[in-house]
Order: sequence, then C-alpha cells, then structure tokens
Amino acid sequence: MKRVSVRFGILALLMLWAAAPAAAQVQRPRDTDNTRTADRALERGDDADDEAERQAQFQEALTAAQAEIAENPDNPLGYRLGARSALALGQYELAGEYFDKATELYPLYEVEDLPMREQTWIDLYQQAGALIDTGDYEGAAVIFENAHAIYKQRPEVMITLAQIYASIGELDKALDFIDQVNAFMDSDAASGVDEAMLAGWQEQAASLRELRAQVLAADNRLAEAADAYRELREANPENHDYTLRLAMTLMDMGNQTESLALYDELLSGSGTTGPEYYMAGVGFYQADDFEKAVRGFSSAADRNPRDRDALEMWARTLQLDSAWTEIPPVAQRWLELDPDSQSGWAILAQSANQAGDTETTQAAMTSLQALQVAVEQLELQRFGSGGGVVGGTVLNKTLDPGSSVTLEFTFYGENDSEMGTVSVPVTVGDVDAPVQFEAQLDSQDAIGGYSYELTVG
Repeated sequence: MKRVSVRFGILALLMLWAAAPAAAQVQRPRDTDNTRTADRALERGDDADDEAERQAQFQEALTAAQAEIAENPDNPLGYRLGARSALALGQYELAGEYFDKATELYPLYEVEDLPMREQTWIDLYQQAGALIDTGDYEGAAVIFENAHAIYKQRPEVMITLAQIYASIGELDKALDFIDQVNAFMDSDAASGVDEAMLAGWQEQAASLRELRAQVLAADNRLAEAADAYRELREANPENHDYTLRLAMTLMDMGNQTESLALYDELLSGSGTTGPEYYMAGVGFYQADDFEKAVRGFSSAADRNPRDRDALEMWARTLQLDSAWTEIPPVAQRWLELDPDSQSGWAILAQSANQAGDTETTQAAMTSLQALQVAVEQLELQRFGSGGGVVGGTVLNKTLDPGSSVTLEFTFYGENDSEMGTVSVPVTVGDVDAPVQFEAQLDSQDAIGGYSYELTVG
C-alpha cells in the first residue's frame, strides 16, 4: 500500500503556525505533574515485556493524561499524551478524538504525529483486509472504523466502509460514509497528493455514485434515488442499467407513465440485453400491458434461448391475455428446461384444451399426474459481477416423506454455451409441503439461462 506524501501537509501547517495569533489560536504545550506522570508511564509500558504490565502502565498514563485534560483543558500536551495512551490500549476512537484536539490547540503536533497515525491506519487496514478475504464483513467494519478514527487523510477506508455497510444493510451508515468521501474529495487533503494517487482516489470515489443511488432505493428514499439515477443516466446515456433502475424506481413511486416510457425505450432501443428485455417485460406485466410484456419476455428468450424465467413469464402473460393458441410452443420450450414444473404442465394442458388440441391436452395431463415431485417458484438472481443463484421449492407429490431427490442444474452463458453444473440434494417433506433450495454458480461471466434434471434416490 502506498504511503501518502506529507510534504504538502507540513508546509501548510508551518504556514498556519506562522500566521496564527499565538495567544488567541495556538496553545503551547506545558509540562505539569500530570504530563510527567503520563510520559513516564508510557515509557515504562513501552519497555515492559509482560503484556499485563504493559497494559497497566498504559492505563496509568491515560489516567494521568485525563487528569491533565480535566485540570488544564487548554494544554495540548495532555491531549497528545492521552491519544498515545489510548492508542496503546486499543481505544482508537478516544485516541483519534484526543489527537484531533491536540492538533487543534497546537497545529505542529499534526506534523509530528502524522506518520504514527498513518502507520496505525495502514496496520489496521491490513488487518481488516484479511477479514474481508474470509467474508467477515462486520468484523472488518469494526477495524476499519478504528482506522478511520485515527487517520482521515486518505479515502480508502471511507470507501470500503460505505461498501460494507451497504452490503450488510446498514444503509444510514453507508450514506454517511459516501458523504464523507465526497467531502474529502473536495478538500485540500485530496488536492495535496500527487496526480496518480488522486486519479486512483477519484476512480474509487466515482463508483460510489451508483452505490448511493442503490442505497437510497433500498432505504425507500425513492425520490432521492430517482434523482440519483437520472444524474447517472445523463452522465452515462449508453448504460441501460441506469435506465432500467430508474424505471423500476419510478414504478415503485407510482409514476407509471414515466416508468413505462423508459421500459419502452429499452424495448425499441439497440443493444438491449436479454436480462434488460426481461425486466422491461416485468414492468409492462405489472402495468397489465400484456402486449408489450410479451415483447419483453419473448425478446429475452430470443436473446437467450435457455432463459427459463423469460419463457415462463412469456407463457403466463399469454395466458392472462387468453392467447391460447400461442401458449403451447412457448410452454413446451419452458418444460424442456423445467421438466418437473407442475405449473408448466398445467398451463400447457389448459391452453391446449382451450385451443381444442385434445392430444396435447392428454399428454400434458399424463405428465402432470406422473410427477413424483414438483419444482416450483424457480427464479434466477444474476450477480452484477457474473454468476448467479437459482432459488425455488420442491413439493412432494407421491414420495415417502424423508425421501431424497437431486436437482442437477446446468447454467448457460449468453452465447448459449454451457458454463457449469451445480447439484443440489433435497430431502422432501410431507405431500405438497414446500422445501426451499438454492443452486449457486460462481463465475465471472453473465448467466444467460439454465435447465435442470431431477433424479430420485
């Protein structure tokens, strides 16, 4: 990890020191009985080999420093010794508070203490990074918070905390750190570093614009989220994801007219992906515009022929629109990927019957009645970085409770090539009792669709 150049900061502080009225703004450090007691205890703590003795000495130093702060609140040395003592005890928030107060009273302390504060920040950053690697985001957040309390002259911790808190649902904290990052990037601390480092910070900070919109939407602050997505869309007109998210947010707000206009833009525009067509279809489906919903779902299935979810919604939309003769070929494509779907066979049987196709009706009813288990409520959640997870339920139809079945999912890319398989064992419950399952594929590539095969035993 690169160290921050402090040359700009030192020069600025020296100028501040020279310009500040000594009596009014700057308080010179003063030795007292309390500060001497704290200083000696710190030295003994640094020299002690026994950890318990070290902690006892550092606590004595903190007690003496706090006594000095209480008796002489304008003596910067008391705060500085309190900061060093609290830091040695691992009380980072208190240490940061005392460091800041000491610097406020005596700005040259910033020059002297900056390397120690930055090195502590780096050490804590590395500790937290190790927890991130193991997936312990909440534990990492505690350590990142400690680093931030000690040193605020770099934005990486603030950026990471914003991302962590967004991912674990601490939305207010996520927004607070996003605001802190924005304020930092407008500060002298950011402009005082070299161009390469500043460019790196700007790139990291720019990613928070999208995160902010997502957090606002998740926090149900829909009007603010819509404004944030509008800004992102204006700055990135070719990014369909911003158009899609704005449309979804507007629909949640009840602004159906503007939302559907955006979905229409996705349907008629160029470069729309299969998943984007699918979400446009969902938008029109929610608005009971079945003709355009069919366009969305059918376009998604045309782009990704194994998009099981798009085929299901296409068939269901046609059913709601009573387009009976159009349903069977769509339902048959759905059932090729989802052969144990009770809903799929029922919709095929109903539509064929309505269309007067007795042979297809009978075949669908036979397949429906032969199901030993039914697989229902399937839905693919795609991850933004690639891969995804399919969730659903298994309903026992004829097996003994406690029997085992295995679902082997095959995932396909957007070019219809096979990406990988995931096997999911399921123990069924009582008849028609749903048992939930998930099948996750980790990949850097986007998932275009999926199918499965079910075996009993």
